[in-house]
Amino acid sequence: MTRSPFHPGERAAQEKAGEAQRAALVGRAVGNIIPAPVAVFISRQNMAIVTTRDAQANIWTSLLAGRQGFLSVADEQTINIDLSSIKSNPLDPFWQNIRSSPKIGMLFIEPATRRRFRVNGRISISGENIQILVEQAYPNCRKYIRLCEIELSGTGGNLSAAKTEGAVLTADLQAWITRSDTFFVGSSDAEGNPDASHRGGEPGFVRVVNESTLRIPDYPGNSMFNTLGNFSVNPKSGLLFVDFKERKMLQLIGKAEILWQAKETEEVSSDTMRLWDFHVFHWRQTNSIQLVG
Repeated sequence: MTRSPFHPGERAAQEKAGEAQRAALVGRAVGNIIPAPVAVFISRQNMAIVTTRDAQANIWTSLLAGRQGFLSVADEQTINIDLSSIKSNPLDPFWQNIRSSPKIGMLFIEPATRRRFRVNGRISISGENIQILVEQAYPNCRKYIRLCEIELSGTGGNLSAAKTEGAVLTADLQAWITRSDTFFVGSSDAEGNPDASHRGGEPGFVRVVNESTLRIPDYPGNSMFNTLGNFSVNPKSGLLFVDFKERKMLQLIGKAEILWQAKETEEVSSDTMRLWDFHVFHWRQTNSIQLVG
């Protein structure tokens, strides 16, 4: 009998949604190696979305960026990150998190071609190099990826002085979230294995319920239910919104609450009738690397 690539939370979510049979078929794509064509895809990226856990088990989603080549595939089970070529914000919690919890979820996404690939694994640090030992690797479909061109163009000035944070969302942050057509979500299973994923839709698809709560529709996807499956066993999660034109990013940590069946009065732009609320514990806004898109 083939071992399932899904943990109990994912399997329970698949059953609840009535998609367990399709998930079993799609799950055959989940492995622990990087195919050669994907290695080429990863090596040409100048950014990656990553999910890590802090010492309090909060989930953070971050953006790593650098000169093309800062990501490379050493072999089919090892990804290298060249720290000397990184242009990411030194204040990002990522740098502390990987020293207290060596697990990582990675999403490689190329909006210009609408390609994406996910890797979950374990980190080791040696000098100017981070190695990720691949534990799970699989492609994702192109649904909901917003087409755009993103390119790296240097650094964004004095990043160390550019940070604000708080516990409730200001009016400016609420407006930013409301006009966004893309964000990234980090989650983790009960054992602390992180995962990084993407969400996209028309501007306004993320609704601000109040200064501490966001509501997100769960659109039809690949039936794996990686994110909702994680939420069901560990509600702690982290969101990332990136404004590529203004060179800034917003990181939120909090917990997710799945609404499996929306109320009749709820406006849902998805035929799944599923929603999830994100309850904000804390936010931080920083200047990101200098991205133009």
